Amino acid sequence: MTLRQYTALALGAVAAWLLWQGIEVVMILTSRGSPLSDALLEPPTSLWRILAALIALDGAVLAALRIRFGAVLALIGSLLFAALGLVLMLMGTDVSIWLDEVIFGAVMVLLSGVLLALKRS
Repeated sequence: MTLRQYTALALGAVAAWLLWQGIEVVMILTSRGSPLSDALLEPPTSLWRILAALIALDGAVLAALRIRFGAVLALIGSLLFAALGLVLMLMGTDVSIWLDEVIFGAVMVLLSGVLLALKRS
């Protein structure tokens, strides 16, 4: 395996963990009687988090399999995830809510940048 594939696997692991966290929150809310639409869209941050992590995970898997544009897709998902943290921060929410998005968004953008910088073999 190449360094690019290891980087893609690391990005995929981070994205999968963040995807699971987003899905877990939705499951908790629905188990407490909230409709799925409310759990995803009130506010829409749960849906945003799930979609961004899913796009980053898909891109990381494609990059690990050496498929063209996988790194670009991973970067798009990573930027969406980082933007979620920025939006939450600018809305004035508590730091405990947006800190994970900012930190892990930055890590994902960094790993995506490494994927784009390394040559696909």
